Amino acid sequence: MTLRMVVATGLAAIMAGAPILAQQGTPTVTLSGVAKKEAKKPYSDYTTRARDVQSGVIAGTATNGDPDANFTLTNLPPGNYVVELLNKDGKVVCTEGPFDMTKQFLKNDIEISCNKVPAAWWLLGIAAAAGITAGVVVANASASQ
Repeated sequence: MTLRMVVATGLAAIMAGAPILAQQGTPTVTLSGVAKKEAKKPYSDYTTRARDVQSGVIAGTATNGDPDANFTLTNLPPGNYVVELLNKDGKVVCTEGPFDMTKQFLKNDIEISCNKVPAAWWLLGIAAAAGITAGVVVANASASQ
């Protein structure tokens, strides 16, 4: 086989696989689990959503119509997420996470539990502490001048 034939065969193989690679594109994330203990009945009055931890953007929402309070959030871009459980008035009841979904693309064992301090509250507390620390540093710097 000549070099030209080897190159042609290799290019043909690559071109044959190109449509498959183009269809796959960027992988998407799926988060799923249950909120049965926290949602109470009727479960259809609750919604779950995924919030990107870095940007605060809501990446996906699912209305809970499942009789067993299962939820699935699909087609999310890779990222770090907190899953929020909302009541029928749109108020966040519980959060679960954060989940690092940058290297894995499926997490299907999430159990939303309100028995612990929600992750969103931890993040808010950390932000508040940073703001207080910055205020103290600025006040001390001003006082010493």
